[in-house]
Amino acid sequence: MDTKNHASKYANWEKLYNWETCKTNREGFGRFITHFLTSDSRVINLNGVYGSGKTEFIRRIYVELAKQKYPVVYIDVWESDFSNSPLAVICSELLQQIEFIFDTKAPNGKRKDKDKATEKINTLKQRFGLCLKYIEAGVALTTEPVTIGITKGLSSVVNATPDLNTKTSSQKFVEAVQKNHVDAVQAIKDIKKNITFLSELIEIIYELNVPIVILIDELDRCRPTYAIEILESIKHFFDTKGCTFLVATNTEVLEHSVMSVYGQNFDAKLYLRRFFDSKITLPQVSILDYLTAKELNFQKYNDKKLILYPFIEDQKANIALFSALFESNNLELRDVDQIINRFFAGLDYFVTRSLESDVVLNTVVLIVGLLEQHLEKPEVSSRTNINLANTAHSLRINNDSTQEYPMKDMITHMFNCVTLKKTKTQHTGGGALTHFNHQKKLLGIQTFDFAEIRFQSVIQDPNVFFPKLLSYREQPDCMYLLWDDHKKIIELSGHIE
Repeated sequence: MDTKNHASKYANWEKLYNWETCKTNREGFGRFITHFLTSDSRVINLNGVYGSGKTEFIRRIYVELAKQKYPVVYIDVWESDFSNSPLAVICSELLQQIEFIFDTKAPNGKRKDKDKATEKINTLKQRFGLCLKYIEAGVALTTEPVTIGITKGLSSVVNATPDLNTKTSSQKFVEAVQKNHVDAVQAIKDIKKNITFLSELIEIIYELNVPIVILIDELDRCRPTYAIEILESIKHFFDTKGCTFLVATNTEVLEHSVMSVYGQNFDAKLYLRRFFDSKITLPQVSILDYLTAKELNFQKYNDKKLILYPFIEDQKANIALFSALFESNNLELRDVDQIINRFFAGLDYFVTRSLESDVVLNTVVLIVGLLEQHLEKPEVSSRTNINLANTAHSLRINNDSTQEYPMKDMITHMFNCVTLKKTKTQHTGGGALTHFNHQKKLLGIQTFDFAEIRFQSVIQDPNVFFPKLLSYREQPDCMYLLWDDHKKIIELSGHIE
């Protein structure tokens, strides 16, 4: 059976969500999880913080499962958060994506088996319909605690029920409730049995593997009551042989959702444990590896009159500094992508202006400012071209990173290249000094002895590097960007999310 015929999303996702396009180096982990998912029927929690790449990961799992000939279903439950019936959503998505498989013509000799499958699907629809009917009527389906939705439904039914003045009417009402309860419990049993039978027919007719794997995404983004009802629906209706669930969540956030419903003293960890057989934590990704894999293109600006300092000789050194900053400040992949997109949007802004003169832009200053903005640091707004604390920042700096130089010193010196100080003394390189009778506004870096600045092999000899950089400042046909200029780029790109 062609892969695109047993996985409805495969055709659209195969080129986008495969391991070759994965920038997070999670292929080995993904293949391991795929094996774990398919080794038995179970409900598994995939835990990862916001922005860690859960959605892209489980979509790659979808493609991998499809390639390995497993029937696979993907449900983004946040898309249906507006619904009052999570069970209806899961039923609909499951049946729709399973029916997609049976739309394919059965091989020779398997027609009768396909007819059985059609019969079972119709039975499932009928039994799901029965359960939905009773849920809407507020009837408790099992002896376990009822869902939020059922509780609300039950209240509405009680309030709408007229007074029963006669014994005969009361008896009829109680008998009806008892019958509905028995029918609903039997419907749940039938649903589980038919799902198992369907998985067996899929294996027999199309020679696909089992179990059916259902991937639930974005649960932690749903409103708390809806998220809880999703879990309860999975537990009551689908926790059965031939069916495996992988539920992607930020589990800590989900725990808070549970406590917001049941109270802050409620044991949310224990509560969630009853829904999941196993919990898997998505491993953290090296941001350096991630940015390296993205193959960021700095070189394209070389012939665009945009001169990027300080890494003139090797712009790839930007990646090492960026990643060290991001990791020091505990950024997730989604945050990294947002800041990198804003960074290049700022560079492209100058390119699209068809510049007549060269523009000197400091990539270290720009990325620090963007990070400050993202983390809502006050200095990004208070800092000006000239003030007493114009180079100060409150970012976390890890000097034990992979950098070949002290990152804190690098940032300080780069800000001194774009901010001004009043001074009577100017360093011009090679130990030479110029003295003035009155204070002048010079770049902060001009108040340092260049020979004392050490960046090792990352940039040129400081006695060559800084005079060359400062020469652009003196050229009338060159736009040398100070901090306020960088700040404008940061503010403009801040509208991009």
